[in-house]
Amino acid sequence: MSAAKHQFKASVREMSIERALRWAFAEEFAQIEFDEIGETAHGNRRGIDGIAVMIERGAIGCEIDGGGRSEPAWDAQVIASAVANLPFAFGGKGMAVVVASHARAGSRPDWIKDDRVRCVPRDWRMTKHGPFAKTELVGAEITTYRGRKTIHDIYACPVRFTPTAQQIASARRAYREWFRALLVLAVQLRSLGILSRVRITQELPPRTPWLRKGLTEGQHLDRSGAATRTPGGEILPGAFISNHRGVA
Repeated sequence: MSAAKHQFKASVREMSIERALRWAFAEEFAQIEFDEIGETAHGNRRGIDGIAVMIERGAIGCEIDGGGRSEPAWDAQVIASAVANLPFAFGGKGMAVVVASHARAGSRPDWIKDDRVRCVPRDWRMTKHGPFAKTELVGAEITTYRGRKTIHDIYACPVRFTPTAQQIASARRAYREWFRALLVLAVQLRSLGILSRVRITQELPPRTPWLRKGLTEGQHLDRSGAATRTPGGEILPGAFISNHRGVA
């Protein structure tokens, strides 16, 4: 019996881009390194962009066992490299930190699900009975009873309305930018084909979860890595997605 019959094929794990990021950062403890070339070139930096760095990492297919601690899986390091090299047009280093932070925490940006405007006290004071709204002295009133004048202090509770339209718009803009970053990462990792044991699936997080009637359900990437039409009829053209309609 030939030795070839005893060879086992490496299993490939299918993951959405969000699941792959959480696996890489939260489970494999991969780190983002913004100066990957400078760290290894010892001052002799070559003119190589971030995509080339990822391709070289994927092409090597092996690691150096230096001892001391267990390194993250190779695919996790490639994913972290892709995050570190996010294009400037899609947030650059700042968005890379945001993506990695949410991946480690297993969270998504807060888009303010409960956007009902509420009137709440501006400040609170703690007592032995619990929190109470803080009041301020705003004036005085003079009353006369049986010829006797009495001064009464008047207190009011300053209030604020929350969330404001600006807060909602800012939170949802931040969510959309995070979504676009994940879409770019999914397109890059799928098109480059440099992951050895992880395959990025077509699944994406909701693009605009605050919209009703399921407009964001079933959003996927096609085989080429470009986004497709949702059941609501909206066309998502590849990696270059923007929402100019404002907050829904």
